[in-house]
Amino acid sequence: MNYSDLSKRCGHFSIQRRSLLTLRWQGMNSVRQAFPRAEHHGCLFHLTKSMKRQLSENGLLQRYNAEPRFVLHARMINALAFAPTDNLDDAFDALSNQLANELTTIMNRLEDNYIGRPGRDNRRSRPALFPPEIWSMYQRTISGIDKTNNHAEAAHRCLKRELDLVHPSIWKFIDGLHRVQKGRDVTYEQYVCGEPGPVKRREYILVDQRLLTTVNNYNNRDIIKYLRGIAHNFLME
Repeated sequence: MNYSDLSKRCGHFSIQRRSLLTLRWQGMNSVRQAFPRAEHHGCLFHLTKSMKRQLSENGLLQRYNAEPRFVLHARMINALAFAPTDNLDDAFDALSNQLANELTTIMNRLEDNYIGRPGRDNRRSRPALFPPEIWSMYQRTISGIDKTNNHAEAAHRCLKRELDLVHPSIWKFIDGLHRVQKGRDVTYEQYVCGEPGPVKRREYILVDQRLLTTVNNYNNRDIIKYLRGIAHNFLME
């Protein structure tokens, strides 16, 4: 079943407001076509995984694991996601002048896929594969909107654990879904009667607070210091 079939089967539930996706073109494009009225955003976690993969492909993981300054510079590239989209070009140019030469290839790939290449008039004449509006975290941070789809990933892990099956037959899979759904129904009723939901870990709450403080002070900071401040608040594991 593809996303178009899913949209039809969901009926009125398909009129969703927002989706949070991995940054893979085929999957994202399919979801955007199936749910045209929803807002579609990329996931920060998968953006950082992409960066880590590029470091590996360029033979830079050893430096990343050994040199704190190099680590910070690599994270500052991903920190561009927290720059306002209107100022992204200036932020990109400023950061390009600060980074080690070894990161130039990664910056070029970022420009090709996530920002777009400038034309003769220095305007972005060639559109990016993933426009900044999709992967930007600036407004999402201010609005308190999720920056990752970790909750969905956690739900998948939980489902796999509860099913306790690797390659089930369709009938065992359906029976397992029924069993899991009963537990979800109980949990839902607990929320209905006032039970509190899961509490976010304190370390993540503090990170969110620091990111929000930094983002709110964007106009009062030098862009390089701003990106460095953002980079200190997330890992690329």
